[in-house]
Amino acid sequence: MEDRFSRRSVLSGTAALLAAGPALAQKSTLTAGEVLSRMRGQIGTEWREGGVDRIIAGSADMPVRGIATTMMATFDALKAAAAQNLNLIITHEPTYWSHQDRLDQLQDDPLYQRKLRYIQDHQLIVYHFHDHWHAKQPVDGINYGMARKMGWTSYRDAATPRLYRIPPATLGDLMRAFQAKLKDRTLRAVGDPALPVSKVMTSWGNCSSFPGIPFLDGEADILVIGEAQDWDLISYAQDLVAAGRKKGLIVLGHVLSEQWGMDFCADWLKGFVKEVPVRFLPLIEPYWNPARPVFEINTKI
Repeated sequence: MEDRFSRRSVLSGTAALLAAGPALAQKSTLTAGEVLSRMRGQIGTEWREGGVDRIIAGSADMPVRGIATTMMATFDALKAAAAQNLNLIITHEPTYWSHQDRLDQLQDDPLYQRKLRYIQDHQLIVYHFHDHWHAKQPVDGINYGMARKMGWTSYRDAATPRLYRIPPATLGDLMRAFQAKLKDRTLRAVGDPALPVSKVMTSWGNCSSFPGIPFLDGEADILVIGEAQDWDLISYAQDLVAAGRKKGLIVLGHVLSEQWGMDFCADWLKGFVKEVPVRFLPLIEPYWNPARPVFEINTKI
């Protein structure tokens, strides 16, 4: 009797679990839309429509197995995410080679079609997270992440978040610090390597003549940017130095000047997404120089 009762209890319990299984599984499934909704609630500022922030591939109702944050949804980043079973990719910069991720002229492009097919085959969801990450309160997410990487968070000027009052150094010292911290192979500078530096203005990412020129003309000793056109801001910096001003400019490259902000983004997401793994994926640097000819791009599909 005791054995029969035990078997009956086990079978009854198993049947109950099987009946409840689909409901439990459904309840525990995290969708991309739910992650994005939580992000809206945590960003600290009003969520505005009409910018570039949107789902580029996949859909809001797709289940999330894991989350990758990255600077740009390059093919390398997609491969790394798929290899780690991270199917929601939150990217700061575009997937399809323009700020707006426009596809008007790409429909017949073979690389676009191949990249799209890879995304679909691996059930990836790609979300462009640019405008609101810069608008994050109380501090721009990219700005904070880059300052954290450089060890500058305590040096940020309270009134001007882009300005850092660092311990005295030289332009050359700062170049070496950026090279070491960011593993930057191709950074460049304008100005005297011996220039004394204590006030650093930053404009991570792209910086055109405006606001670049006012930044250089202000109180800062140097301006640190990601990229600019040689014939506008770079030329202005060169002429400023030629005119006798004690100024300098450091050009890091767009990706390396912002990507550690997406490392911070992963930590931010971990604070309110507990159901799945969240990881930062650093990008492979595409550039190399003659002194160090390094080829790291992943060519395997």
